[in-house]
Amino acid sequence: MWKTTLLTMLGVVVPRPLPASNITAAALFRAVEKWRPTLLVDEADTFLRNSDGLRGIINSGHNKNTAFVIRTAGDDHEPRLFRTWAPKAIALIGRLPPTLESRSVHVELRRMAEGEHVEPLRGDRLGHLEPLRRRAWRWASDNAVTLANLDPEMPSTLHGRAADNWRSMVGIADVASGDWPQRARRAADVLAAGRSEQTAGVMLLEDIHALFAERSTARLPSNEIVQALGAMEDRPWSEWKAGKPITARQLAKLLLPFKINPTKFRAAGYTPGTRGYELTDFTDTFARWLQDPPIQSATAPQPSKTATSDASYPPQNSNVVADKPGPKPTETAECGAVADGEPQSWENEL
Repeated sequence: MWKTTLLTMLGVVVPRPLPASNITAAALFRAVEKWRPTLLVDEADTFLRNSDGLRGIINSGHNKNTAFVIRTAGDDHEPRLFRTWAPKAIALIGRLPPTLESRSVHVELRRMAEGEHVEPLRGDRLGHLEPLRRRAWRWASDNAVTLANLDPEMPSTLHGRAADNWRSMVGIADVASGDWPQRARRAADVLAAGRSEQTAGVMLLEDIHALFAERSTARLPSNEIVQALGAMEDRPWSEWKAGKPITARQLAKLLLPFKINPTKFRAAGYTPGTRGYELTDFTDTFARWLQDPPIQSATAPQPSKTATSDASYPPQNSNVVADKPGPKPTETAECGAVADGEPQSWENEL
């Protein structure tokens, strides 16, 4: 309910809003090319995670210089460039897929507690936001040249893609002056806290690191890893492909770019042919890719050939803890509105 309400309000104040409670990859880039909208996607948890093509197109829109896809068009099947660069707001229950999450500014919604109250937003009574929309459009038009050439100083806590996500908004705040520069940087610090630039592979390394720490072992069979991953409610592994949990084969594929491969265990306590991963195979990769929490410099002992587990991990004083499942999101029966016809253009209104 709250996410749909937020998208409803955004639809009144952004340029060329295009609401959609479902959209395909082919429709997305054609809609962006034709209307140059602000795309407002609701109910994304019902379709986005299982569509590799749609996620790839949304990802491509993060960098304006590469925000294009190529498709053939017309009877002659001539190749054609389609734009994917457009502002997008995506609402869903749970978390975005990792590659989308790293390209996003996150606004977490919570249910009101007892005693809290806000004035209800009525979808048929939004006229009071019209002056705000017009003033925002006029201000952006008047300052377009200045905004295009800004290179604002970013908070020291933001790096890489996280800084890119916030650069435009911090620049807008600098031009607005007053207390806006401080407020924007404070918001960036708070909302980006704890969110690292992650791919699925890096997220997987974090979770495997936690499993080794939790179980104090030098080796983990593949089947135990995927079972543990599938039980993490706040991670994507339980619905990794077509709504099904991650498999041992998919696990191996994600680790392959790190040059980590499963091996057969030849140790007491394991059935002959059991395949899995040795802690020592991850030592260098953990040190290079995982920065929070830091990896200790101590090297775990080599596993014995005759014992099930002879390594204590992590080293003493490590602050690594196992991932814990978070609370399940509250379901909602609300559905966002779907655009009726071509979105209205604002250029002629001002």
